[in-house]
Amino acid sequence: MITPAQKTLFLPFDQGILDMPEDGQSFLACGLAADRQLEPEWKKALTFLQPWRPDWLALNREGCHAVPRLDADVRFSGGLLLLGKHRGRNEAWFAELLARVEPGGWIVVCGDKKLGIDSFRKWVGNITEITDRLSKNHAVAFWLQRPADLDDDFIQALKPVAVDIDNVFRTEPGMFSHGAIDKGSALLVPHMEKIVFGKVADLGAGWGYLAAQCQKYADRITAIDLYEADFEALEAARGNMERLGASVPMGFYWFDVTSEKMTGIYDTVIMNPPFHEGRAADVSLGQAFIAAAALRLKTGGRLLMVANRQLPYEATLKGLFKTVILLEEAQGFKVYDARK
Repeated sequence: MITPAQKTLFLPFDQGILDMPEDGQSFLACGLAADRQLEPEWKKALTFLQPWRPDWLALNREGCHAVPRLDADVRFSGGLLLLGKHRGRNEAWFAELLARVEPGGWIVVCGDKKLGIDSFRKWVGNITEITDRLSKNHAVAFWLQRPADLDDDFIQALKPVAVDIDNVFRTEPGMFSHGAIDKGSALLVPHMEKIVFGKVADLGAGWGYLAAQCQKYADRITAIDLYEADFEALEAARGNMERLGASVPMGFYWFDVTSEKMTGIYDTVIMNPPFHEGRAADVSLGQAFIAAAALRLKTGGRLLMVANRQLPYEATLKGLFKTVILLEEAQGFKVYDARK
């Protein structure tokens, strides 16, 4: 979905304030979604840094060049940044632009006023001089030329520091449950002992907390597959499992459970499914996770799931599973055991 802020991001070019990309020029775009009205010059020039799988898939369907992570040595003529709701990831992406854009290249930043664009502009202004700004569509765009006198250490220091939990789990801004174990996931864990067995799938695995807890039952688990739409969170999970010294064979899948078809067959599925698309609660997300679990579980297989108490998942569960048991209701969450 194209936001008004994304339209505003391109206004300095549309209004002739900044020059459109020329042949041979390349721009790095951070945080942008697919746009069917994107001009050919932009589609040719842009590399989209997009770790969120649904947006990456949409960009590729539109014929855009999108990557979840950049190669170490790639550089660009200019850059674009559309602010998201996570301040830390916005700061990390701005630092990435400073590292990747050639000195003198234009960097344009835009964000919705409700997402803190004014405070972000002040933060950037303390780093380097901002050339100008404009406001439209309840959003603000500002632009600057990449300074020539920034060294690598200075740029690296701009990136938010990762937060470690229990000296094992490394998390970074923008990831679900950054810096703390999610209360719902913690509530689910004690129920694993009587349920988890065989080949396990962790849907919406994040940085790997639930999968890590499964390691306690390695004697009865044959493998664990982690499915996660956030590329950075999945890579964090991979590193966290290495630090943990996980003994169970593990698979890591950058995957959109709501739109892509899983192929594995499982004895157990564990999950704390997402329930927000943007700012609004979206029951269909959890329903899609439940349907995916039901489709790939063996007969007699178990789904162990935690969800916010107010979300109406019981009807979906009972429509797809033979038995559904509410194991616990506490702290605003419900934990379910559903048998295929």
